[in-house]
Amino acid sequence: MATASEVNVGLRKIASEIDDVRTRFERSKSRIIDGANMLGAIPTDNADVLSTIDGYAGEDASEMYAQSEKARLTAEFIALKNSIDALIAEF
Repeated sequence: MATASEVNVGLRKIASEIDDVRTRFERSKSRIIDGANMLGAIPTDNADVLSTIDGYAGEDASEMYAQSEKARLTAEFIALKNSIDALIAEF
């Protein structure tokens, strides 16, 4: 059986561990939100490139490649955004 002083030390240790986890959670949450903001800025930051690709008629290999890469990256973007949004909703 623990002594009164051991109990007090143990309680402070538990409180410290909880505080450490809380701090780690808040940092992780902040990083995830920062990532979501960075992801959300991609369409705006790259609007010129994206609109140029949208104007392509697929007349040559480079245009077709750009269109297929945009489609692939769009699918990846949407999947990641959905995952991040679901995670943030859990906060």
